[in-house]
Amino acid sequence: MSAGAPLARTDGRPAGPRARPAVSFRVIHDRDRDFLFVLYATMREWEFALTIWTDADKADFLKQQFEAQDRSYRSSFPGAVSRIIVLDGVDVGRLTVDRRDDCLHLIDLALLPDHRGRGIGTDILRSLLNEAHGGKVPVRLNVQAGNPALRLYLRHGFRQVGRAGHHLTLEWRPDTGPREI
Repeated sequence: MSAGAPLARTDGRPAGPRARPAVSFRVIHDRDRDFLFVLYATMREWEFALTIWTDADKADFLKQQFEAQDRSYRSSFPGAVSRIIVLDGVDVGRLTVDRRDDCLHLIDLALLPDHRGRGIGTDILRSLLNEAHGGKVPVRLNVQAGNPALRLYLRHGFRQVGRAGHHLTLEWRPDTGPREI
């Protein structure tokens, strides 16, 4: 994790000047489906701000979309690795990455609302960019045009290289040119 301002502890104790939460990753199990659904639903909340749907209609829609996303990821990215993001022993998100010879495809980076804006996603993204830089491959991802995460990607040098409907295709390329002395 990168240095910077300490994040607030999740156990209520004050963070020390160098205290940083321990981020780790773990394998996803069948028992994680409920957590993953809740996480998915929180990632879609911003889309419902202007709808007049009932809570039941939203829940039904989200269940259908969650299952469709899962099927799509499995069929489109059979070699992808998905992990639960764990912060100080607590499940807080999911990371799905497809490492290919020609690129690193960031399929999903999602955090629960209480853990967004605290540098966790930034640290994970920087780690992936460092990995791609070392392998001299671009990082590619798709994001919905109105998704708040778009700002994170643009801040880190991603550029739009395509569009399909409401989804933007973004790419980050490592600096592979010679360095000046």
